[in-house]
Amino acid sequence: MILDTGMKVLISHRRLFEGDQPRLFVGTVESYEDGLARVTGYTWIRDYHHGGFHCKDDVRTKIIAVASGSVIVYQLESSLDLSAFEITTEGSQVLAKDGHGFLMDLTEGVPHSAPALPSVRR
Repeated sequence: MILDTGMKVLISHRRLFEGDQPRLFVGTVESYEDGLARVTGYTWIRDYHHGGFHCKDDVRTKIIAVASGSVIVYQLESSLDLSAFEITTEGSQVLAKDGHGFLMDLTEGVPHSAPALPSVRR
């Protein structure tokens, strides 16, 4: 089985169009069968008016079609404290952390300070 009951996951919805906003869901797998996962947790949305990300207050249970190709599912550490989970922006970086040692870089794109890759000629 790909996803086991009790596994903690971060689900990122693929952005299909240029104006699509990042949508993230963090939770615990309650069940998984035939490419469908029932996950209970919290929705995180990008707040473009104030900057950063905001967690909706209410707990949600979502049925996620893992095999659809429209989501990316990240397995998180089993020790992750979901009650302390947060997504922060630090400069140009977007970081997921729980304040107890878990840290995951969710930054999209390449920072401008990154060294240029060598060009390849064909």
